[in-house]
Amino acid sequence: MAEKKILVVDDEAHIRQAVMAALEGGGYQVDSAENGRQAVDKCRSFRPDLAILDVRMPVMDGHMASIEIHYDPALKDVKFMFLSANTDDDSRNFAFGHGAEAYLTKPFRVEELLEKVRKLLEPGQEKAEKPEGAPRREPSPAPQAAVDEKAKAQYLEGLKNKFKK
Repeated sequence: MAEKKILVVDDEAHIRQAVMAALEGGGYQVDSAENGRQAVDKCRSFRPDLAILDVRMPVMDGHMASIEIHYDPALKDVKFMFLSANTDDDSRNFAFGHGAEAYLTKPFRVEELLEKVRKLLEPGQEKAEKPEGAPRREPSPAPQAAVDEKAKAQYLEGLKNKFKK
C-alpha cells in the first residue's frame, strides 16, 4: 500500500515543522503550506489524502480554504481536519458544516494528532469524531463560484455578529 499523503497548513513555522516531523515519524508522506491560498494550490498539485488546516492565517484563512477544497469536484477525495487555537463552537461548527472530518485544538498532544490521522486514513480504524447530523461530504452540483460566495457570505456574517457582542 502506498504511503498516505498529508498536507500540513499553518502560518507558524514551528508548529508546521513539529506536525510534519510527527507525521513523517508515523510513516506518512508530508508537504506543507503557509496559508489557505497555498493550501488550495498544493491540494491541486500534491493531491494529499488529508489536509490539516489552521484556522487563522494570512492571505486566506483555513475556513475559506476548506470551502474551496470541499466544494471543488477535483478535490472531492481530499479529507481535511483542523488543528487550531480556536476553541469556540462557531469555528468548530463552521468546520464540520463544510466537510471537516475532525477538529483538534492547540496546544495538542502528538499522540492525539496521530490517533486522529490514523482514524481518518487507515482502513479498519473507527471513523473520526464528526458530530452526528453533520453534513455528508459530497461535491456540490452548483457551480463552485456560487457555492463559494454563499459560504463566504455566511462565514463573514458570522464573524461580524461575533465581534458585535
